[in-house]
Amino acid sequence: SEAVSPTRPPHTMVAPDLATADATTYGSAMLDSFKIDISHQEMERIIIELELIYKTQPGQWLPTTGIANMLADELGYEDTDEFEDALKSSFADFIGALPHIETRNLESELQPGLFRDVFRVIPDPPPEECTPQRLVLKIETRADLWRVLMLHPGAWVEIPELEFEIGQDHKRRVDSVYNHISASIFNLERHVEMIGDALERKGISDACDDLRRVLDLDQPATFIVTDPGGLSAFKPNEGVKVLSLEDTTGQYDRSARAVAVPEHEREMDKVD
Repeated sequence: SEAVSPTRPPHTMVAPDLATADATTYGSAMLDSFKIDISHQEMERIIIELELIYKTQPGQWLPTTGIANMLADELGYEDTDEFEDALKSSFADFIGALPHIETRNLESELQPGLFRDVFRVIPDPPPEECTPQRLVLKIETRADLWRVLMLHPGAWVEIPELEFEIGQDHKRRVDSVYNHISASIFNLERHVEMIGDALERKGISDACDDLRRVLDLDQPATFIVTDPGGLSAFKPNEGVKVLSLEDTTGQYDRSARAVAVPEHEREMDKVD
């Protein structure tokens, strides 16, 4: 049942590093503030679905227990207990470990005196405060493959040595470099099954082989992240070149970066 308290006063929990970060350090601060292993693909899947559900709901503050039940169902878990077994914690503790989630215990507007555990997704910095950027990482060691890369919506990756691109997405993607490449191989292999042209099939198969050689460190590769929103980041970021991305041609749509529900659109202090 949902956590309810008739007497407990409202309180707030938010990652201090993220709350005080400006737009130029927001991406790195967010990665540094995660208290879970976000290179695990299931964790990425859960976080992405959580953000998508939040954006589709009408309230600023969402009930923790209700969203846990919804997430468990959306992600295919048998029930909330199985979902929390996968999290290795309660859902409340899980979201409390996410730096871009703020949790509170708020009084219900419809039932005065009744307090409920709720949360919201902290909005990204406004686009006008963010600087479009290009991040460049040469993949030279196994440690480079296991760096975490957070791609904000609208960002894409090029590997010039292979003339290969990991395209844009409307979702935030957080995973290791290794898993970003592995996901591309998986998607290509699914796609090639639907292609009848032998020459095209061979080209895709060759691309998959080249990407596997990158994972084995047998193929030199550079990850070039073009980030119109300016909030993508590597962790650790040592050795990553950060270049300014001139936005003079209009080809980089900074508004494509997904943001949480704007502050001015919701009431902050009440929850139904």
